[in-house]
Amino acid sequence: MARIGRRRRVLNEEVLTAGSHSQETATHIPGDTPRYGAGANIENHPQVTDLVPRRYRVVALGAILALGLGCLAETVAHFAPQLSEKLTVVSAAELTHSLADRLVAWTSTTLLLLTVGYTRLIHSLRKHRVDDYRGRYRIWRTAGWAAIVAGFATITGVHTIVGQVLGHVTGWSLLPNSPGWWLVPTVLLGSWLLVRLAVDVAECRTALTAYVLAIGCFALAAASAAGFAPALITAWPDTPSRLLPLCGNTMLFAGSILFARYVVLDVQGLIEHAKPSEMPRVAESTTTEYEPAAESVEIPVEQTSIASESAWVDGSDPDVDEQYMSKAERKRQRKQKNRKRAA
Repeated sequence: MARIGRRRRVLNEEVLTAGSHSQETATHIPGDTPRYGAGANIENHPQVTDLVPRRYRVVALGAILALGLGCLAETVAHFAPQLSEKLTVVSAAELTHSLADRLVAWTSTTLLLLTVGYTRLIHSLRKHRVDDYRGRYRIWRTAGWAAIVAGFATITGVHTIVGQVLGHVTGWSLLPNSPGWWLVPTVLLGSWLLVRLAVDVAECRTALTAYVLAIGCFALAAASAAGFAPALITAWPDTPSRLLPLCGNTMLFAGSILFARYVVLDVQGLIEHAKPSEMPRVAESTTTEYEPAAESVEIPVEQTSIASESAWVDGSDPDVDEQYMSKAERKRQRKQKNRKRAA
């Protein structure tokens, strides 16, 4: 009860504060009482970028949690016969399908959906980069749609059904159980997409490392699906097909978070970049020949004396045009000229 009373007092103070501000700006309307305090204003709302963790340990804990769930599911699948003997009411196949397979599928789908959110955030920020003349930011929108399709296929298993149907209809299959119908397009499109993403995140080394690990996990999972699993894992035959895709999705999730963190900090100006190298200065040409300056012509003393005697000495200003002089000024100028001549 004390906690409820304290909560009521805080809300009442916020309402009174909001009401006092509204009375200062507008006239009070009867019955127009604010239902929310000032803390609900839009400037106090959390932003989308606040969902991006700033510390590496948060990303590491998320990845460890996902991998821990995968290891738990694989352990249950491996020891399903022993568990079924102790439970006596659940078969080993039911334990493997209901617990192990579904736990891995839901974990992978959750990771892919979170990856979609972070790729969308990266796309919304990367499209404003001023030096991206080729529009490379569009790859993040494609990555988001690909993650949605991959999550749907993981939770429903529709890719295996489509592969079996196409193999039965056409009568042609590259691999047993017709995995080639979905494996070959997935490998081609996934390789192109992951390489493009790795090139775009090359500035962030941690994100690049995560994407490289994701590419390795998916490559091993594809090889296992094609029947090239090593003989060392005969005791765990379904581990590569179940655990390696989960590891790849975990690395995709970690790489997306790390690059989203990098982009947010880069937008805020908290990441230092190397200054571009200065343009090489053009060396001044030393082979240019300049023409010698024209020699000054000496004027004889006699010519200078004649020029000084013929200079304007009648008292009028030679630079002043007569057409802009008034009639009285022209008359006064003529009188001055006549007086000088008479003298």
